[in-house]
Amino acid sequence: MKKTWTLRRQLNILLALIVTFQSLALLSALWVSQVFFILDAEAVRLLNNTTETRKKTFDASVGQTIANVTGETEQLNAALILLAQQQGSTPDELYLNDLAYNETALLASQSLVTILKENQVTGAFFVLNGSNSNKGDSAAHSAVYIRNSTPDSGATSNYLLEIGPIAVSKQYTMATSIRWNLDLRRENSAGAFDFYEKPIWASSQFKNAEMERYGYWAPPRDLLKDNQQVVTYTLPLLDENGNGYGVMGIEIDMPYFSQHYLPDSDLLYHNSFYVITQMIDQTLNLDWFIPSGVLAETYLKSGEQLKLTKGQDEGIFETRLGALGTMVASVQKLKVYSDNSPFADQNWTLACLVPKDVLRENSVSVREKLIYSILLTTILAFGAVFVLVYFFTRKISRLSKYVRELSPYDEIYFKPTGMREVDDLTAAVQLLNQRLMNVSKTTSKILELSLLPIGGYEVLENSQVILTDFVYWLLHLEPGSMVSQDDWFRYYQQLTKKPVAGQENIYEYYDAYTEKQLWLRILEAKSPNGLVGVIQDVTDDIEEKRRLTNELDYDALTGLFSNTALKREATRRIAEKPDEIGAMIFIDLDNLKYINDTFGHDVGDRLIIRASEIFRYFEQFSGIVSRISGDEFAIYLHDYGNQDELRQIIQNLYPYGKSFLLTTPDGNENQIRFSAGVAWYPQDASNVLDLLKRSDFAMYEAKHKEKGRLFEFNREYYQQMSYLLENREAINRLLDEQLIRFAFQPIVDLKSGEIMGYEALMRPLLDNFKNPREILAVAAAQSKLAQLERMIILMAFQIFDEYAEELEERKIFINSIPSQRLNDEDHLLVETQYRQHFKQVVIEITEEDSRNIELLSEKIHYIKNNGMAIALDDFGSGYSNEIRILSLLPDIIKIDMEMIQGINNNADKQNLVANLVEFCHNKGVKVVAEGIEASNDLATVIAMGIDYAQGFYLGRPTFEFAIIDPELQNEIQALQKKVTQSLLEE
Repeated sequence: MKKTWTLRRQLNILLALIVTFQSLALLSALWVSQVFFILDAEAVRLLNNTTETRKKTFDASVGQTIANVTGETEQLNAALILLAQQQGSTPDELYLNDLAYNETALLASQSLVTILKENQVTGAFFVLNGSNSNKGDSAAHSAVYIRNSTPDSGATSNYLLEIGPIAVSKQYTMATSIRWNLDLRRENSAGAFDFYEKPIWASSQFKNAEMERYGYWAPPRDLLKDNQQVVTYTLPLLDENGNGYGVMGIEIDMPYFSQHYLPDSDLLYHNSFYVITQMIDQTLNLDWFIPSGVLAETYLKSGEQLKLTKGQDEGIFETRLGALGTMVASVQKLKVYSDNSPFADQNWTLACLVPKDVLRENSVSVREKLIYSILLTTILAFGAVFVLVYFFTRKISRLSKYVRELSPYDEIYFKPTGMREVDDLTAAVQLLNQRLMNVSKTTSKILELSLLPIGGYEVLENSQVILTDFVYWLLHLEPGSMVSQDDWFRYYQQLTKKPVAGQENIYEYYDAYTEKQLWLRILEAKSPNGLVGVIQDVTDDIEEKRRLTNELDYDALTGLFSNTALKREATRRIAEKPDEIGAMIFIDLDNLKYINDTFGHDVGDRLIIRASEIFRYFEQFSGIVSRISGDEFAIYLHDYGNQDELRQIIQNLYPYGKSFLLTTPDGNENQIRFSAGVAWYPQDASNVLDLLKRSDFAMYEAKHKEKGRLFEFNREYYQQMSYLLENREAINRLLDEQLIRFAFQPIVDLKSGEIMGYEALMRPLLDNFKNPREILAVAAAQSKLAQLERMIILMAFQIFDEYAEELEERKIFINSIPSQRLNDEDHLLVETQYRQHFKQVVIEITEEDSRNIELLSEKIHYIKNNGMAIALDDFGSGYSNEIRILSLLPDIIKIDMEMIQGINNNADKQNLVANLVEFCHNKGVKVVAEGIEASNDLATVIAMGIDYAQGFYLGRPTFEFAIIDPELQNEIQALQKKVTQSLLEE
């Protein structure tokens, strides 16, 4: 027994599944939509944007500073060159003359003060190539070095002279530093003096370039040995020849650089910082770096190499950094040099480093909150489901208990539950109960009043048997009498003693009391209290069915067996005696159509009846004689051990039938003629359907070879001609749906090598037909040649009209069936729509079918009167001669390929063709050589003066209009030229 669940349990499971599905769907939607990943990606994007914004701000600020310093450098350089000229010396000698040097220092200090005022830098300096105070010391350089302790205020009172003559201090009332000196000394350590040497070197390498190209940013150094790291930018001072004699530059100390260029206010995340350094092969080279604050100074160690791992996003990397753990780095290359600077490869890179957990803490928080919210909502939903289902099903459980306690005789009354759908259901159940009771009463009454031969019975588990009045009547019992189960089973066995074969639940019952044969339909089914059944008297139905079956088995006009009865009875006889010989005879009346058309169908019916009397001849030999259709009859004979004996019986049919005549209304007595075919069992076929098919074919052979005779089935002829019968429907479909297309084979002019026309070759679109000859054969057998001719002509003209522009003046050769012609209506259609193309149309008539000149005369007359040309096709394949040409007067003859192929080495063919060509040309008839497949045959027919040629060598049939191959055209023209020259020489 199938396991059942309570409604409460089912609802709990269903709603729990719905809640679970919704939660999973929500999580899946979040996962598929990549919300969590988008949050992480958004944090990375913000980091990247922040770094990129800081980079752009840095580049803009540095660019402006470079531009300002460059301008001042160029102005000072021009002033110093002029000063040197006034002193009668060169700029590189200015430090040698005391007076000139003081003037130089004052000019330089003026530019330095301007730079300090206009740019946010902590110092500006000017350095010459030698020392005024220590001329013999090569390590000393005269310089002016001014610092500004408050670059953002713009106040000159905070300026301090670190290096330079006292004249500068006096000029600007500027205090001197406690480390004041006249010279800047060169150190021997590597890179210590790069700020001076690098710009001078660049100016020597790239003469006459723009000043910014020589600029050099020196990494942080303690330039003045005062424990203060500064970043410097210097430009060279150049004489008239572009030779450096000093530098001018700015300094930015590290605290101010971090405050101004790498402010912490940009940073969006705690424990994050900026750093500027060099990046080489995904490694931050910390030989020097500029930190943004204390955090960077704490965790970045000078001289280390901080390796980076490439992240998924452009410019994003990861690395490990001490106690901070995994760091996410957004890296941007700073533009401190132009692309053509010789120092462009010394990249300055800005990196913003953020702890990975800090970067993702917002997305992690959102993710956790979403998951907790979904879990909490799911738990609450489960609780709500269980509570609601409990209260909902409690009332239904009470209703179920109430119904279970009802007896079948109790009146049903349900208390309202307050749930509309449930109350509607209980009300409907109450109403249904009332209706069932009424229907039960009504049905019982109807059965009593209907007088239908039907009754019922019920066998209860308590041994009681209840019968309706009809069953009492059928068993001839007193209505209402008590029947025990034992008695009933005895009666039931009598009723079902003879089941009818092939008819389920139908039993043959002979009523001995009334001496009548009855047929009963008895149906049974189990009930909750026992067994119920229905008994129906179907005697009238069975007898009516038998009467109809008898009518179907016999032909109404002749009284012979029907086609169905023939197949059934013949199959039965073969099954009973499969080893005996049998014969299926198929007969077709030869003149029924003539009688019907001449004297009417009443006389035709008399002919059929009279013929059936002839064929009853076989009944004396236990033959099954049947009428298949209008004028077709079939007879089957079986149970013969000798084929010759059976053949003699069949052959006696014709002598027997000669005495049967049909008197027609004109008073004539007409002999009844018929054609017949015989197929043998089991020689020709082993079943009735194949016997009918093969005897039909034998009859078909008799009709087409010699009417009024009997032919036996010929297997070899059947195999040769079976497609004529099998393709009867195929030819109808081909004609109805126009299932052909045309392939076009070019016909070439042998004088010019041009294509003069195309032959339209019919190609079937049905697999039933292998070639056009099979189409013609089946159409002829089915008398469809006229329809085929009409389809070919109209379709060919339609294609010609469609491609008229492409064809230009070329001709179309259309194959026609000589024995067929279009009717007047079709002629009018062709003339109306296609007359403009008639001069380009050539109608081909096959030479073999053209012997009957009478059948062709009317067709030829029409073709010539309408301006079309006639071609005699396959000339030479039959009994061709010049008389044929004279009688048909064609415009063109096409010599059959059998006469053309191999003509180059066959003298007999050459003589025959030469005579034919001469005769045709004398009569004004053009000649086409068919079947050209070799170049030597082509050369021969050109030499013989043939006008046109056709064949695979010149072009195969295609479904498009092919063009001539230029090489082939050249070959033809060359051969024709050779023939012409030969004639001239003769």
